[in-house]
Amino acid sequence: MLKVEKKINIIISLAILLMLGPSTAYAAITVIDAEQLKTLLEGTGTKILIDTRSRDEYREAHIPSAVNIPPDRMHAERKRLPKNKSIPLIFYCRGVG
Repeated sequence: MLKVEKKINIIISLAILLMLGPSTAYAAITVIDAEQLKTLLEGTGTKILIDTRSRDEYREAHIPSAVNIPPDRMHAERKRLPKNKSIPLIFYCRGVG
């Protein structure tokens, strides 16, 4: 299991959303910290957790229930994302640098 740091930046890149195309645009982009992520994951309701790191990093460790879709595969794997735009998409990566 991936150890969650005290503060984790959940980054949804505009470039990734643009790769998905205009029909997949979502209403809001929000950056959340580790506590907010924990609350979301423990809560009820459907949500999709997307690990945007490389396949090797994902195999090494990831948050349970996360699917792996690296940025360079986002367009090709958009079919894995829900058509219902009200379902939250939570993207995470290893951070900048």
